[in-house]
Amino acid sequence: MKKTIKLILAISSIFILLVGCSSKNKNMEEKTDDKRIVKTVMGDVEVPTNPENIVVNWYIGDMFTLDLNVVGYNAWEQKSMPFFDKFEGIKKIENWEPEEVMTVNPDLIITYNEEDYEKFSKLAPVLVVREQDMNSVERLRFLGEATGKTKEAEEAIAKFEKKLEESKEMLDTEKFNGKTFSILEDWGPTGEYSGIGYETGSRGGTLIYEYLGLKYPDKLQELIDKTQKTREIISYEVAHEYFGDYILWFLQEGKESAYAKTDIWKSIPAVVNGNVVTIPGEYAGLFFYSDVTSLTAQVDYIANALNSLGE
Repeated sequence: MKKTIKLILAISSIFILLVGCSSKNKNMEEKTDDKRIVKTVMGDVEVPTNPENIVVNWYIGDMFTLDLNVVGYNAWEQKSMPFFDKFEGIKKIENWEPEEVMTVNPDLIITYNEEDYEKFSKLAPVLVVREQDMNSVERLRFLGEATGKTKEAEEAIAKFEKKLEESKEMLDTEKFNGKTFSILEDWGPTGEYSGIGYETGSRGGTLIYEYLGLKYPDKLQELIDKTQKTREIISYEVAHEYFGDYILWFLQEGKESAYAKTDIWKSIPAVVNGNVVTIPGEYAGLFFYSDVTSLTAQVDYIANALNSLGE
């Protein structure tokens, strides 16, 4: 009888051990002590649990928001960016090639471009996050989870969403309800890129159209639907047809707008009604990126600027 009991106990112990090992292995598919598996468009990628030397291009703002240690970046920096001071001491990678990237010894590379996966995967794990796959909030949350910075991500998202709701309430008045908005920039009367450029994503477009939910003028919407282009340049001769009830008018740094000196400019309803927010060229950096920190700073600027029109 004692032998039978011992045998049953031994078998039970082995069973418990096997179940425990099975559960442990299941979890290890996602995370070990120093690595985690991140599911990406390029497949599962094993990344450091706490990356210490990150190289990044377009998502530089997300890295700063998450308080990650960036050792190299291939991106633009400008003093009006809300995180401009964080660029100090970081190597700017002018040539986005393995020979230069490897000089900063990255343990993680983060990019928007699928081609970078093969290009850099021999140097370090590469996380590819395509812009079309996630919005700004989703991307920050994803990158926070991938790098062990979920707390920082959620705090930044909460701050942005609070300001966003406050701005929506501020703009929910008869003054703006049902009105259309265009984001436009004068590229000059001559040259390769002459005309008036419209924006849908950069220069505040992500904030204006995606998060504040403001609308394009019908003719501009038709053009976007037809061309499937998120930005394009329209000739001086017909540009006035694409102006909305309200305009975010971007100036280029160090340049005046030639178009704003024409007679046709003076006849545009948004101009006549004083519904133009002119954004000086030195603020180009503030509206360049669409990370959550940039959007948070943009929402303050835009809401206050729009609200002050007509005062």
